[in-house]
Amino acid sequence: MQARIFASAIAFTVILVAPALNLAADTLPEADSPNAAAGEPVELAADGGWGYAGRHAVIARDTLFFSYLESAGGKWVAAYHFQSGEITRSQVGKGPADLHGANPLMIRPDGRIQVFIEKGGYYDKRIRWRVSAEPWSVAEFGPLRESELEGDIIQGRQFYPLVHRASGKVYLIINARRDGHLRETVVWKSPDGGDSWTEYHSLWGLGKGLSGNRCYTRAYIEGDHIHLVTLRVGWGEPLAGHPIGRTEGVYYVRYDVKKKAFFRADGSRAFRLAETPLYDTEPFDEIWHWEKDGDGRQRALWGDIVADENGKPYVTFAVLDAVPRGQSALHDGYWATPNEDGRWRYHKVATLARGWDNTPERKNHAIALDPEDPETVFIAKSTSKQDDLAQVHRMRTPDGGRSWQTEAVLSDEGRLTTVVVPRVLDRSERKVDVLWLDGRMEGWSDYQTKVMTRR
Repeated sequence: MQARIFASAIAFTVILVAPALNLAADTLPEADSPNAAAGEPVELAADGGWGYAGRHAVIARDTLFFSYLESAGGKWVAAYHFQSGEITRSQVGKGPADLHGANPLMIRPDGRIQVFIEKGGYYDKRIRWRVSAEPWSVAEFGPLRESELEGDIIQGRQFYPLVHRASGKVYLIINARRDGHLRETVVWKSPDGGDSWTEYHSLWGLGKGLSGNRCYTRAYIEGDHIHLVTLRVGWGEPLAGHPIGRTEGVYYVRYDVKKKAFFRADGSRAFRLAETPLYDTEPFDEIWHWEKDGDGRQRALWGDIVADENGKPYVTFAVLDAVPRGQSALHDGYWATPNEDGRWRYHKVATLARGWDNTPERKNHAIALDPEDPETVFIAKSTSKQDDLAQVHRMRTPDGGRSWQTEAVLSDEGRLTTVVVPRVLDRSERKVDVLWLDGRMEGWSDYQTKVMTRR
């Protein structure tokens, strides 16, 4: 497959000193432990938002690298340098403001930053990307590049770039569309660190057979294993008499890049790569089901997936009751992991902030796992349903999910939703635990949010 280089998009760099906002720790409410509210808040972007999926942030070389979308449609990559406090930014693209796109980034095996330029919808047969001119720097990016696949798959959104460090290969998980309507999860593979894409596989379309079928997959790589969690969604299927669509289940499977096969959490083989695509859920681990676990009146929304150094997977997701369209609903955040026999158990963590545009079907990603310690989560915790307020909390379980304790309160009360936890790729001290959005979101192209953190 030949990669084609297009004319370079306009790129420019701005260097700013991250402001130390005057919000003293003692102005924050008390948490459940004495370690609450350390450090100062930092505004990473005064105008910025994210799509509802993708990987937006990593830490390496004592630097936080992250991407975001500004409300005017600009696509940005930035670096927050822990030692100096400076923020370096480069604009890598521009388009209509649309939070469907995420523009996720990765650190390539050669140390350069690669950002995928999403179009925000199911657009065409191409994937597009740009690569930084120098390793560990976002000061300048090379020209826009793209690869095209022959066939009936239309590349979608929600890209998950996964670098297999041992081989230098890159796997790109994409939620795509086939035949104009069927949503599927697909994977591309680059043998040369992201420069070309030579292998493609259609994995599964678990939404087949449902009205408005969707198949939303998130992925995480640890060692030789790619861990995947997938939702089976009927977007046009009423739930409890309300036309909000239903999520029938949350499912897990992992892929071994050396054996080229998929496995369940108990280690049993689920299927070979050559045996996909699949349209039924039987080969997967079932974590949650809308009838057995949700009493036929609840639906699950997106959360997160990570795995520890031993390969044990952890999943978070949010569940809410069906309510009439237009009415607001709060989500309950759940944490799940398998036991030694591979049987999944889930536990409630806390009540989360509502969907970001006040309608129950929207995903707000208000619960995220800590890759450094999967028994720790970061959440946008609801503090007032009436006033629509929330706070970002770091919480940890001392007993396998049965109870949860707040270790720190990281934000003041506000309209806070999407949380993103950066993964540390080297021995850097993690000065930043989590990023979140502060402000108002009313729709996919109508948002007035800023990107915040605390260090």
